[in-house]
Amino acid sequence: MTRTIPAIRREVTVGVDRTRAFEIFTADMTSWWPPAHHIGSAPIAQIVVEPHAGGRWYTRHEDGTETSTGVVTVWEPPERVVVTWQIGADWRFHDDLVTTVEVVFIELEPGRTQVVLEHRDLEAFGADADAMHGTFDQHGAWTATLEAYAAVAGAAS
Repeated sequence: MTRTIPAIRREVTVGVDRTRAFEIFTADMTSWWPPAHHIGSAPIAQIVVEPHAGGRWYTRHEDGTETSTGVVTVWEPPERVVVTWQIGADWRFHDDLVTTVEVVFIELEPGRTQVVLEHRDLEAFGADADAMHGTFDQHGAWTATLEAYAAVAGAAS
Protein backbone atom coordinates (compact mmCIF):
# COMPACT_ATOMS: atom_id res chain seq x y z
CA MET A 1 0.00 0.00 0.00
CA THR A 2 1.31 3.44 -0.95
CA ARG A 3 1.66 5.83 1.92
CA THR A 4 0.17 9.30 1.57
CA ILE A 5 2.64 12.18 1.54
CA PRO A 6 1.27 15.45 3.00
CA ALA A 7 0.35 18.13 0.49
CA ILE A 8 2.30 21.37 0.29
CA ARG A 9 -0.06 24.30 0.94
CA ARG A 10 0.88 27.93 0.54
CA GLU A 11 -1.19 31.10 0.42
CA VAL A 12 -0.73 34.76 -0.27
CA THR A 13 -3.03 37.77 -0.31
CA VAL A 14 -2.85 40.18 -3.24
CA GLY A 15 -4.30 43.64 -3.72
CA VAL A 16 -6.31 42.95 -6.86
CA ASP A 17 -9.79 41.55 -7.44
CA ARG A 18 -10.25 37.83 -7.96
CA THR A 19 -10.61 38.07 -11.75
CA ARG A 20 -7.36 40.00 -12.10
CA ALA A 21 -5.58 37.68 -9.64
CA PHE A 22 -6.64 34.68 -11.74
CA GLU A 23 -5.54 36.38 -14.98
CA ILE A 24 -2.11 37.28 -13.64
CA PHE A 25 -1.63 33.76 -12.32
CA THR A 26 -2.64 31.97 -15.51
CA ALA A 27 -2.30 34.28 -18.52
CA ASP A 28 0.71 36.24 -17.30
CA MET A 29 2.77 33.51 -15.61
CA THR A 30 5.86 34.56 -17.56
CA SER A 31 5.93 37.88 -15.67
CA TRP A 32 6.30 36.30 -12.26
CA TRP A 33 7.56 32.70 -12.54
CA PRO A 34 11.14 32.56 -11.16
CA PRO A 35 13.47 32.36 -14.18
CA ALA A 36 15.63 29.68 -12.57
CA HIS A 37 12.61 27.37 -12.14
CA HIS A 38 12.54 25.66 -15.52
CA ILE A 39 13.76 22.44 -17.06
CA GLY A 40 14.83 23.66 -20.49
CA SER A 41 18.36 24.23 -21.67
CA ALA A 42 17.65 27.83 -22.71
CA PRO A 43 16.10 30.74 -20.77
CA ILE A 44 12.32 31.14 -20.61
CA ALA A 45 10.67 33.11 -23.41
CA GLN A 46 7.08 32.40 -22.37
CA ILE A 47 5.15 30.20 -19.96
CA VAL A 48 1.81 29.12 -21.37
CA VAL A 49 -1.24 27.81 -19.53
CA GLU A 50 -3.79 27.06 -22.23
CA PRO A 51 -7.12 28.43 -20.91
CA HIS A 52 -9.30 25.32 -20.90
CA ALA A 53 -9.54 21.88 -19.34
CA GLY A 54 -7.24 19.63 -21.34
CA GLY A 55 -4.95 22.55 -22.20
CA ARG A 56 -1.20 22.28 -21.95
CA TRP A 57 1.02 23.94 -19.34
CA TYR A 58 4.39 24.39 -20.95
CA THR A 59 7.39 26.66 -21.39
CA ARG A 60 8.61 28.05 -24.69
CA HIS A 61 12.33 28.80 -24.48
CA GLU A 62 14.38 31.51 -26.15
CA ASP A 63 15.93 28.94 -28.50
CA GLY A 64 12.47 27.92 -29.74
CA THR A 65 12.28 24.64 -27.84
CA GLU A 66 9.36 23.75 -25.58
CA THR A 67 9.23 21.81 -22.32
CA SER A 68 6.03 20.48 -20.80
CA THR A 69 5.09 20.87 -17.16
CA GLY A 70 1.61 19.38 -17.14
CA VAL A 71 -2.02 19.68 -18.23
CA VAL A 72 -4.95 21.84 -17.13
CA THR A 73 -7.51 19.52 -15.52
CA VAL A 74 -9.94 22.14 -14.15
CA TRP A 75 -10.50 25.62 -15.60
CA GLU A 76 -13.00 27.65 -13.56
CA PRO A 77 -12.13 31.35 -13.83
CA PRO A 78 -11.95 33.27 -11.59
CA GLU A 79 -12.44 30.69 -8.80
CA ARG A 80 -9.78 28.06 -9.45
CA VAL A 81 -7.42 26.31 -11.78
CA VAL A 82 -6.04 22.79 -11.37
CA VAL A 83 -3.02 21.57 -13.30
CA THR A 84 -0.86 18.50 -13.24
CA TRP A 85 2.81 18.73 -12.30
CA GLN A 86 4.62 16.03 -14.23
CA ILE A 87 8.22 16.99 -13.57
CA GLY A 88 10.08 14.16 -11.86
CA ALA A 89 12.86 14.15 -9.29
CA ASP A 90 15.24 14.14 -12.27
CA TRP A 91 13.73 17.50 -13.32
CA ARG A 92 12.38 16.08 -16.57
CA PHE A 93 8.80 15.74 -17.82
CA HIS A 94 7.23 12.28 -17.40
CA ASP A 95 3.96 11.27 -19.08
CA ASP A 96 3.37 8.66 -16.41
CA LEU A 97 3.97 10.92 -13.36
CA VAL A 98 0.99 12.96 -12.23
CA THR A 99 0.88 15.20 -9.17
CA THR A 100 -1.73 17.91 -8.76
CA VAL A 101 -1.45 21.66 -8.21
CA GLU A 102 -4.73 23.38 -7.34
CA VAL A 103 -4.93 27.16 -7.03
CA VAL A 104 -8.04 28.75 -5.51
CA PHE A 105 -8.82 32.49 -5.62
CA ILE A 106 -10.93 33.79 -2.73
CA GLU A 107 -12.14 37.38 -2.82
CA LEU A 108 -11.74 38.70 0.71
CA GLU A 109 -13.17 42.11 -0.14
CA PRO A 110 -13.28 44.22 -3.28
CA GLY A 111 -9.73 44.55 -4.59
CA ARG A 112 -8.24 41.98 -2.20
CA THR A 113 -7.86 38.26 -3.00
CA GLN A 114 -6.43 35.33 -1.11
CA VAL A 115 -4.64 32.87 -3.38
CA VAL A 116 -4.28 29.35 -1.99
CA LEU A 117 -1.99 26.86 -3.74
CA GLU A 118 -1.95 23.18 -2.84
CA HIS A 119 0.48 20.69 -4.42
CA ARG A 120 -0.73 17.18 -3.65
CA ASP A 121 -0.46 13.54 -4.76
CA LEU A 122 3.26 13.68 -4.00
CA GLU A 123 3.30 9.93 -3.33
CA ALA A 124 3.35 9.60 -7.15
CA PHE A 125 7.08 10.36 -6.90
CA GLY A 126 7.50 6.86 -5.45
CA ALA A 127 10.87 6.33 -3.80
CA ASP A 128 11.61 10.05 -4.28
CA ALA A 129 8.37 11.24 -2.57
CA ASP A 130 9.92 12.30 0.74
CA ALA A 131 12.79 14.09 -0.98
CA MET A 132 10.44 15.90 -3.37
CA HIS A 133 8.18 16.90 -0.48
CA GLY A 134 11.26 18.38 1.18
CA THR A 135 12.17 20.21 -2.02
CA PHE A 136 8.71 21.71 -2.51
CA ASP A 137 8.47 22.58 1.20
CA GLN A 138 11.63 24.74 1.11
CA HIS A 139 11.25 28.51 0.98
CA GLY A 140 12.81 28.67 -2.48
CA ALA A 141 10.06 26.50 -4.00
CA TRP A 142 6.32 27.28 -3.79
CA THR A 143 6.77 29.97 -1.11
CA ALA A 144 9.21 32.00 -3.22
CA THR A 145 7.13 31.37 -6.34
CA LEU A 146 3.99 32.77 -4.71
CA GLU A 147 5.98 35.71 -3.33
CA ALA A 148 7.12 36.51 -6.88
CA TYR A 149 3.51 36.25 -8.07
CA ALA A 150 2.32 38.54 -5.24
CA ALA A 151 4.97 41.14 -6.13
CA VAL A 152 3.72 41.29 -9.73
CA ALA A 153 0.06 41.25 -8.68
CA GLY A 154 0.78 44.05 -6.20
CA ALA A 155 2.38 46.12 -8.94
CA ALA A 156 -0.75 45.56 -11.06
CA SER A 157 -3.05 47.05 -8.44
